[in-house]
Amino acid sequence: MLKPIRSILFATDLTPNCQPALDFTIAIATRFQATIYMLHVIEKLPENVSGRLKGLLGTHQWEDMIGSHQESAHRSLLGKQSTSSGIRESLRNFCNQEGLEGNACDFKSSEIIITDGIPIDDILESAEKNDCDLIVLGGHRSVFAKTSLGSTAKGVLKKSTIPVTVVPSEAS
Repeated sequence: MLKPIRSILFATDLTPNCQPALDFTIAIATRFQATIYMLHVIEKLPENVSGRLKGLLGTHQWEDMIGSHQESAHRSLLGKQSTSSGIRESLRNFCNQEGLEGNACDFKSSEIIITDGIPIDDILESAEKNDCDLIVLGGHRSVFAKTSLGSTAKGVLKKSTIPVTVVPSEAS
């Protein structure tokens, strides 16, 4: 028997491909009144590359660039979070039409997590740390197919001890 879904980790690379995965996450969180954790991993560059860039740009400019990327990611995730406010209102209207009462049709909250590391490891660590019951990832468009699994999705699917859902980029 599956255990109830109380918290969901939505990992995003902030591309438009992830929008259907976000919509799916919100729908599932609403259905189960679960908490959403939104994660973006800023992939760490190999030491030799980051060392060269620090040397070329200077330490302060390098740190400013990294900080700017983190702020940009945070703003983007806040935008996705505020988009969910409109979705919440639509869901409340739907629930009212269906005769569902009050908070029976809402997800609890969402938290934004931005890390700097290895995506597969950070996704699995965040899911474990936040006691998540489900991980949701977005699929990617491919030259040969509508949707394909990237290396991060494959790695998470292979190593995860909790259910993982990969939502196609053109889900309907």
